[in-house]
This record gives sequence, structure tokens and C-alpha cells, in this order.
Amino acid sequence: MKSRFFRFGKGHIVYKGWWLFASIVCDVFGRIELHGYENIPDKACIIVGNHVSYLDPMAMAFFHETELCAVARDTLMDGKISGAFFRRLNAIPIKRGQSGNLGAFRDVLARIKSGIGVIIFPEGTRTPTGELLKGKAGAGLLAIKSGAPILPIRSFNFYDVLPRTNKLRGGTRIIMCAGKPIDPKEIDPGKDCPDRAQIIVDRIMERIAQIQPPEINEI
Repeated sequence: MKSRFFRFGKGHIVYKGWWLFASIVCDVFGRIELHGYENIPDKACIIVGNHVSYLDPMAMAFFHETELCAVARDTLMDGKISGAFFRRLNAIPIKRGQSGNLGAFRDVLARIKSGIGVIIFPEGTRTPTGELLKGKAGAGLLAIKSGAPILPIRSFNFYDVLPRTNKLRGGTRIIMCAGKPIDPKEIDPGKDCPDRAQIIVDRIMERIAQIQPPEINEI
């Protein structure tokens, strides 16, 4: 896998361990390829992508030289062990739906302000078929509130390696492609628009859908 040199902070053993585990799995089972380094902003951004596998957050983090945060459903952090694990992976808990997430909004804004990128999966859940799902309105507002660049990343063939059934398979190539950053102003219809949140996330999903994999010459 072509990846940048990663600068791990001191004391981040869980994050580092999961990063290395994910990279090994993606390399061994998916011969992962990363494309679009030139599109990565040189400052903290909101990273949006399609959601197929539990390995998605770390696969997106392969593009970056420092630790990232990821928005995840709050139920993943209910247990003592799972909660501690996901918190050490810098997960930001969010409730499904558009209410009760003021804390998550504030956390995302604080992370961006401190220079830390945040990963959001607009679909809200892993796809059961590998196809793109409709984005959730809450993700649209979460992405737009920070005012930071929005970086679309799309994965291909993850469904053939680790689908929602969590049955690990191989025999294909995982391709991760980073698209061109989105200026939030380009996709925001304005505060007065009654369907503002859904329009924003629909436009984000359109940008993700437009990303296509490069031609790979097999040897």
C-alpha cells in the first residue's frame, strides 16, 4: 500500500494498533491502492465517504499523516470495553436522527478548530449491497456547520473483502479515491431553505458518486 509516513502521538497505542491491523488486512486481502493524494487539503477538513465496512474509517485515514476522528453511532460505545475502544479511536458519538446531537456538533467543531480532521459517513450505516445509499439529513448539517473544506472519498470493492456480514474474504483489489475538496458554500442552499440539510447531503452524495476508479493495469 502506498501511504504517507504516519506520525503517531505518544500514548495512542489503541489507535496505532488498529491503524496497523487495518492496513495489514487491507493489504493482504485487498491489495489496497490509494489515489488522489493531490486532493488532500493542507488543513483540517470534513472527510465524507461511502460506508461499506468497519475498516472504512482507518482506510480513509491512510491518506492522512496524523490522527483523525470519526463520527459513529452512540450505541457502539454502550459497553465498557467497546466504549473504551471506540473512544481511543477518537470516535465522536452521535444519535441516529436529527435531534439530541448538539454535543456531537460542538465536538466536531472543536476538533476542526484544533486542527483535527473528522470523518463522517453520510449514509449513516454500512450498505448491505455495496451500492451507495441515500444520505441522512443530519450528516449534511454536521458537514456544513464547521465551514471547513469537505473532502469526498470513495472506496471500491470493499464489499468483496469485508461486507456487512463481517465475513472476511479476498481475491480482489480495494481502491480508495479522494476527490476534489468541496467548498461548503457551493452546496449550501442557505439557512432559509426548508430542506437545507437534505439538499446539502444529497449534493455531498452526488460528489461521492461522481468519483470513479482509475484504470489499473494488472501484471
